[in-house]
Amino acid sequence: MSHENTEIESIREASTLLLVDDEQNVLSSLKRLFRKSNYTILTANSGQEGLDLLANHSVQVIISDARMPEMSGPEFLAIVAEQYPDTIRILLTGQADIESVIDAINRGKVSNYIQKPWDDDHIKELVSDAFNTVNLKSENENLHHLLAAKNKELIEKNKTLEATVKERTQKIVEINGALQENYKSTVDLFANLLDMRTPSPHPNTNIPNIITLVSDIAEVLKVPLREQVHLKRAAKMRYMSQVSFNDELLLTPYALLSDEQKEQYEQYPITGANLIKNIRPLVPVAEIILHHKEYLNGEGYPQGEKAENISLSARILTVVNDYIELRVGRMLENPLTNNEALDFLASKAGSHYDTSAVEALTSSLSLLKTTKPISDIGVDSKQLQTGMMLARDLTNSHGDILLPKGIELAESTIILLTKLEQNNDSDFQFFVDIPVGLEIPKTLLEQTQTS
Repeated sequence: MSHENTEIESIREASTLLLVDDEQNVLSSLKRLFRKSNYTILTANSGQEGLDLLANHSVQVIISDARMPEMSGPEFLAIVAEQYPDTIRILLTGQADIESVIDAINRGKVSNYIQKPWDDDHIKELVSDAFNTVNLKSENENLHHLLAAKNKELIEKNKTLEATVKERTQKIVEINGALQENYKSTVDLFANLLDMRTPSPHPNTNIPNIITLVSDIAEVLKVPLREQVHLKRAAKMRYMSQVSFNDELLLTPYALLSDEQKEQYEQYPITGANLIKNIRPLVPVAEIILHHKEYLNGEGYPQGEKAENISLSARILTVVNDYIELRVGRMLENPLTNNEALDFLASKAGSHYDTSAVEALTSSLSLLKTTKPISDIGVDSKQLQTGMMLARDLTNSHGDILLPKGIELAESTIILLTKLEQNNDSDFQFFVDIPVGLEIPKTLLEQTQTS
């Protein structure tokens, strides 16, 4: 077994779960729940005992009761968040104990919360996802370092074009083997690898991230959530087979390639799809990659498929991918501006591109920076953005204060507030201040001007 694989395996084995509750029967129930797992289980009857265990053990995931004598769950998790920020922290709380949840959000930065009485399957899935998150993060860091080292090695050994192509192709084979062990981490691995070779836009071009664009369009077009996951993975992995391209083929705009080079280039969607089509969870991803350069009228490649054989997800990726290639100069002879690229797509909407996807992209790119502060504007939870500040106290339907005014919203806070709203009797009413320079949707800016 290689040194790299040994490191990854050791990460997977380091799965320690700490359970903290002052009630022994709760600890016993939780411990029984995970007795068939491969986790190392540690238990503590108080926050202080939990801190003592953390000082002597490497712990990845913590479940802590909210209400405990001497040191409450939120107080305990606040200390843990400061001293052990890489842990995933889950709060165990009673149904009516929303104050503890909010307290933990503000102080302990909890990753999630569980209400008593809990559902066994739900809590096991939550803990499993938590360990997967920890493991994937560690694996991706190791793989990133491995990629950096291998890329340096490739540069040093790049004496001839043939040797470079052979070594980069071998890299795909090696990565594909790792993919069958852990396909989720490999999605990011391919994305990082391609970022090292694909041409970067000019710093002033300000092209949005492809994942952001496909996500925005998929939401507008009501693509099912599971299909959105496949779409985002396809967006990250669409160029994976281009790792084996020589620099001339990779860096020359498609319009300037020779006929022979175009014939070779147009095979990359097939090659990319073939790399992952035998991995069951990635079969839908492979289908999107295969068709993301096909056009509705059959003039695309690699197979000349027409509209009836091209899924909505593939159509979305076609629009966004071509928009980005137009902006960075990979498609036409020269890069286009934002408006020029959108005009190009609009001129071919209906023949080459899905009209609804082009319209959704145009809308998604209509983000405007605020030029003056906006005060006390009412928004719903879907309009919340990091950087906004609560202009009024956030209260529930009973008038209880959940968050005080003046709190700046972070991404983790918005996620937890959305979950709390789903469990609430009615939607929360948010009033926020928007600072100068924050990019907000054009529709929201128009809302502030009419309110």
